[in-house]
Amino acid sequence: MEFTQYKCPVCKKQFESGDDIVVCPECGAPHHRECYENNGHCFYEDKHSKDFSFNTVIDSDTKNEEIVCPVCSFKNKSGAFFCDRCGSPLNENIQNNQNQGPAQNPNIPFGQQYGNNPNAQNPNPRNGQTPPYRGFGANGIPSFDPLAGMNSEEEIADGVKVGEMAKYVGKNTTYFLLVFDRIRRFNRSKFNFAAFLFSGIYFLYRKMYTLGIIFSLVIIVSNVAATYIYTTPAYSAAYQEVMSYISSGTGMSGLQALSAYQNLGIIYLPEMLNILRYALMIFSGFLANRLYQKHCVKSIKKIKEENSENIDEKLSQKGGVNLAIALSFGIATIAISFICQYIQLTTL
Repeated sequence: MEFTQYKCPVCKKQFESGDDIVVCPECGAPHHRECYENNGHCFYEDKHSKDFSFNTVIDSDTKNEEIVCPVCSFKNKSGAFFCDRCGSPLNENIQNNQNQGPAQNPNIPFGQQYGNNPNAQNPNPRNGQTPPYRGFGANGIPSFDPLAGMNSEEEIADGVKVGEMAKYVGKNTTYFLLVFDRIRRFNRSKFNFAAFLFSGIYFLYRKMYTLGIIFSLVIIVSNVAATYIYTTPAYSAAYQEVMSYISSGTGMSGLQALSAYQNLGIIYLPEMLNILRYALMIFSGFLANRLYQKHCVKSIKKIKEENSENIDEKLSQKGGVNLAIALSFGIATIAISFICQYIQLTTL
């Protein structure tokens, strides 16, 4: 029989597969053999009686040992690896709830009360309720609800539950859950300034690798191409010819006009590439949240189809963010941009 779900009552350590375990013949309590021999008797010897058994201890520990989530203050069952409310990883060394201060009542949706004062004013109502993202965590410390006041079993998008989405998103869950809920309810998103400023880098950060690489390459290539055109003799000659026409103030023949228009095309080509880059940034800002929602839904469904166990763990592993690749592309993009700007300033 395996006892890996229990702890040794003497050393308080979790039993592991392969441990040398001794079971008390009186009450059935498991001990490490070394702990039992050092103690000289069963840990519960003073409780041995006709009505006592190890099952009584199990029932009591199950009720008393709870792990309080450090993010949303939800009380989880002992042994849980992820919070049942927000999906945050749980540290086995988190103190039991008897050592914590007042926490959120799990029977009331987190965020539907403003702090610990039911009479507090509602500074930002949502459907007549108090803010869905405000609350107080353990020991009365102000905290934000990662689920934005939603039920973890509630559907957020195309068959995906709020809890599943929160586990996959990982970072900044409150913002994305509110945005995804807005898309679902009203088909309206929000402008994403991070995606606008960093475009491809942002998508790489959110593990949307294909889109991130395409956007990053378009931005880098357009910048380099515009800089290259600025440095070519053809651009310099076209620029000088157009400026000579303008400064002369005389009329142009048909051939001269045709030549001028061709030269204008060469002159404005780098500007068109710059406009393409800025248009791509604006596109990213407006559509990033919708694209990320579709990415999350597709990835979550695939994970659920391919895995029947440890789905929560898989969602956390596959989702989240990739800071390393975002920083790598970000540094490269910024370095190339500075070099191009320097070349353009010294050339023009």
